[in-house]
Order: sequence, then structure tokens, then C-alpha cells
Amino acid sequence: MTATLIYGDYEAILIDALTTVAEATALADWIALHNRDLTTIYCTHGHFDHFYGISVLLDRFPAARAIATPASVDLMKTQITGDWLRFAQRLFPGQLPARRLTADPYDQPTFTVDGHDVHIIEQGRTDTVHTTSVHVPNLDLVVGGDVVYNQCHMFVGDSTPDSRANWITALQRLQDLNPTHVVAGHKKTGAPDTPDALRTSMQYLTDFGVLVESETSQQDIYDRMNDLYPDWVCHQSWLMFNFPELVAAES
Repeated sequence: MTATLIYGDYEAILIDALTTVAEATALADWIALHNRDLTTIYCTHGHFDHFYGISVLLDRFPAARAIATPASVDLMKTQITGDWLRFAQRLFPGQLPARRLTADPYDQPTFTVDGHDVHIIEQGRTDTVHTTSVHVPNLDLVVGGDVVYNQCHMFVGDSTPDSRANWITALQRLQDLNPTHVVAGHKKTGAPDTPDALRTSMQYLTDFGVLVESETSQQDIYDRMNDLYPDWVCHQSWLMFNFPELVAAES
């Protein structure tokens, strides 16, 4: 899970807000070290691990606004109660903020930091519905959100052949921007933030699709993907096969 701080001489913006109280508190401490006015927290999509930290950050930076696309906000609303909240509590027992805020809906294609444009790229369904990425042309920077993974097993458990095809198209869209720096939504600690993450994400989706279409058992698919990507982190089977109750809640 990543959070990205982009700053100029006076202002800063944050892409994604992390999950737990401890993570968001450490993130707030790190932001404060930069001595900039945090104006905006932008969440790339509605999965809980990208926005549960909003309340902690806004307590620390009350002048900031937390925003996401309207469709992402709709998904967020499903993740602060019910099956998704119970799932998050199982993953992070006793660690989640007591106040779980959603972002405010934002329907413009850009926002700014110190007068420089930050472009929101609508990506459709990739690892979930209504995902987005961010492009900062002045920095040759793409912050991919969960469209991009970097040496970390991808959440393909809710994917279909059509959604994987759209996901690959979304990655190609980012590749066409010719960025110098690419920050993935999830990455192996220490993995470089380079455009190679776009290529390897596309290859991972292709490899997974081939194995699924071969009608191999889930155990065989899991073992084979780990063989193909032995150095990647996050070897949880649910990333490949999901939980049935969560598929119903999200679709």
C-alpha cells in the first residue's frame, strides 16, 4: 500500500490515505516534516485501504479537503459498513479509525498543487470498479492507484476476462503518457518507482488469464503464479480468488 505526497514551494497534495490509525498517524507526521500546506487528499478509488485513514489526516490537517470521483465515493459508502467493514476488521483487528469518513465527491478532471495541474484519469474496472490514476505532467509522474502493482501479487480475484482486458488497456493508457516515474498502489518495499511496473502488471494479468482459461484448479493456478513470480510479495490466495461475500457486495 502506498501514499504519495506531491508538493511545490507552498502547497502539498496527498494521493491515498492508507488504512490504520498507526499508518495514518505516521503518514501525518511525515507530511508535517515537509512544512507545506496540505490542501488536498485525493483517493484513487473506493477500496477501504485507500481511504480509512482520512479521519486521522483531517484531524491533523483540518484545512485539507478529501476528494474522490463521485463513483469512487459511492463505492466507499459500501465499505464503511457491512461485509467490507467486517473484512477490514478481520485483517486489522483493533487498528482501524473509530471514525470512517468517505471523501467528498469531486467531478472535475483536474485539481492543482501550487498552480500545477494534476490530471485525474478515469480507468473503469481494474482491480475494482471505477478506478482512477493520477498524472502530473510537470513531473513526468504517474500515480497509478491499484491499476498498477509493483512486484506485489495483484488483486485479480474479482476480475473477469473483460475486466482484465480493460485493465491492460488502462495500463497501456498510462504507458502512452511516457512517464519517468510510476508509483503503484501496492508494491514490494524498496521496489523502484519506474515505468517497468506497467509492463510487469500487464504481463501478470496476461499470465493469470491464460491459467484461468486453461481450467486448471485454483491450487494449481496459485502455485503456478507463485512459480512465475517467485520474488513478488503478498502470497495470499484471496488476492487471486476473492471471498464470495465480497464479490456480491462490490458488484
